[in-house]
Amino acid sequence: MTSATVCSNAYIVEGTLGALPTVTLVHPSGAELVVALRGATVLAWRAPWGGSSSTSHDLVDLLDGYATEQALLAQDATRSGVMFPFANRIADGTYAFDGVTHHVLPVAPGETQTMHGFARVLDWEVVHDLDTDSGDGPVALTLSAAVASGDFAGYPFDLETRIRFELTERALDVTWSFRNVGRSAAPVTAGWHPYFRIPGHGTIDGLELHVPARATVATDAGLLPLDGEAARVVRDVVGPVALAGTSLDTAFVDLVTDADRRARTRVLDPSTGAGLELWQERGNMHVYTGDGLSERARASIALEPVESLTNAFNRDDCAQDVRLEPGEERVFRFGVGIVAPHRS
Repeated sequence: MTSATVCSNAYIVEGTLGALPTVTLVHPSGAELVVALRGATVLAWRAPWGGSSSTSHDLVDLLDGYATEQALLAQDATRSGVMFPFANRIADGTYAFDGVTHHVLPVAPGETQTMHGFARVLDWEVVHDLDTDSGDGPVALTLSAAVASGDFAGYPFDLETRIRFELTERALDVTWSFRNVGRSAAPVTAGWHPYFRIPGHGTIDGLELHVPARATVATDAGLLPLDGEAARVVRDVVGPVALAGTSLDTAFVDLVTDADRRARTRVLDPSTGAGLELWQERGNMHVYTGDGLSERARASIALEPVESLTNAFNRDDCAQDVRLEPGEERVFRFGVGIVAPHRS
């Protein structure tokens, strides 16, 4: 049976105050997923590292999530943030849609830019379809939330969204659906902002990156993509790139998919071949090496599957991608899994 429990006790680490409900999903293998209902924020993904058959004491946390309630509430570094209904920045917080100009304020306390959407500060609800016979297959957790037209100034649209997490022994897959339940079209784009770490590496400097992209995105000093085709920098498929001495806050586009129509970005230990692989069915991959973070800089790497470019609400080349008509639903699928080491 799926093991998923809404914890009524506080999520408190090292004496922080307050109470944030969480959900813990446990696979028969012992793999665990811990999610805060505030923002549907993944706090931990623990899975076996190495052997094919492991018990709970063999688990390692592969996700560099929030360690305290205070950090989550402050949205420091947007760790595991669900970016919705916009991903990354809106230039000056202003956009025009169907002839009307809107202004959106920064979302979280202390933020000076309008970025990463509202969903990360909402309180999500558990959809109680959890108890299913699973055997050794995936166990699942579904969360839901809504953005109503009166909730946030500058975004007068009505949306409903669900995120389904599926956990196996060595993988975490995500199916994210969202529907326009209002009477007018709405601008909508989504993305996920997780940070991952590789066991045995205190920093990312000993790792290498592989991205199946044909182009990267050129930006201005404020990390906004340049206008039109000037934003697209054609290049060979990326990888391997040694991360030592490499600083990235970069979007990779024109992703190349495998035969199963999934594009796979990998972060690997070149000496063993072990690492993590993030797949997505469409969209772009944004990579951030964590330089300049106030805590744990370059201890992990953000691999962010996103539907569209930063500042998409203001780009003619993204207008059709972000437009969601009344009653229309869109689904964004992605996931992450363990890459086994080379056989000796």
